[in-house]
Amino acid sequence: MIFLDNAGTTPVLEECKKIVDRCLTEDFFNPSALYAPSIEVSRKIKEARESVLSDLRGAGNLLFTASGSESDNTALFCTKKANGSRIIVSKNEHPAVLNCAQELKQRGFDVVFCEVDGCGRVLEDSFRNLMTENTSLVSIMHVNNETGAINDVKNLCRIAKEINPSVIFHSDGVQAVGKIKVNLTDLNVDLYSIGGHKIHAPKGIAGLYIKKGVTIRPYIFGGGQEGGLRSSTENVGGILSFAYAVREAVRCQKESAERIGLLRKSIIDELGEGFLAVDGEKQSPYILCLAMKFVRGEVMLHSLEKYGIYIGTGSACSSKKSHKNLPTILGLTPEYENGIIRVSFNRFTSENDIECFKKALKSEYNTLLKYVRG
Repeated sequence: MIFLDNAGTTPVLEECKKIVDRCLTEDFFNPSALYAPSIEVSRKIKEARESVLSDLRGAGNLLFTASGSESDNTALFCTKKANGSRIIVSKNEHPAVLNCAQELKQRGFDVVFCEVDGCGRVLEDSFRNLMTENTSLVSIMHVNNETGAINDVKNLCRIAKEINPSVIFHSDGVQAVGKIKVNLTDLNVDLYSIGGHKIHAPKGIAGLYIKKGVTIRPYIFGGGQEGGLRSSTENVGGILSFAYAVREAVRCQKESAERIGLLRKSIIDELGEGFLAVDGEKQSPYILCLAMKFVRGEVMLHSLEKYGIYIGTGSACSSKKSHKNLPTILGLTPEYENGIIRVSFNRFTSENDIECFKKALKSEYNTLLKYVRG
């Protein structure tokens, strides 16, 4: 099997599996109990929280959640916002942000959508023009999940806070952590979403970084876990394996990004006629968005399955819905607009994987093109 839909999910590290198994069989105690084994589990959770904050250079708190979507929802719904105030998001945010923004608009907030360029990167002039003193919340993703475009979050945050120092700036960093350098203190963001299963941790564990001094309201009430912000018995195995996965991803981030970047470039360099690559100056090496002339992306996805090659056609969270936003953003002409595929890598993707993919892609495209043209 050659798995090239790693922006959707990644295989779990062996050590993460061992950590989860140990928490299911040995360290299964409820961290809220008062006997010694439970206190020890609680201590390990504390250490895991500190480990992630240290690895990402965060000065504040880390709220453990169940998914990147939950982290995004918490950031948008649980922050203090004056009724009717402005909220800015980019036009091609993840559905976990876009759908929250639409709901907030229904609740009476002045929600506006920032323009992006042909790679999906936020246009800073457009952003600056939208920022007002009445803006209470901004949410701009760090790395776009469909195109791999990297937003200059640090500069956008600076612009926002120059206009309104009290604005809350959130960034969805699910596709950034472990893939590009992330220093939360340097970015100066107030809130930052992190996901586990994009960096080889299990599904069902994620986090929301909360900068020191930033207040959010709880939305799950109960036993007071997570500092009272998210009451529910902790996912101990998920939390401990998540901390391990973050550490490993950050440790080898630079070396892995350089290697994966060369694999990504080799695909672009060898694309034949009929393909367009979304590629700009600031791109994640882990995501490559391609558009094919006349051939539908979903057809190619299924055609590659017989080789044991698995790719994506965009955000896994919106793959079952009509997704017409991206072709417009990319400025695709009609013959290309239904031919979008997403090839995404993990740090274990091999040169042989990519050679097999390139060969199969070319072969299947030429075959499918004959059917389209009759």
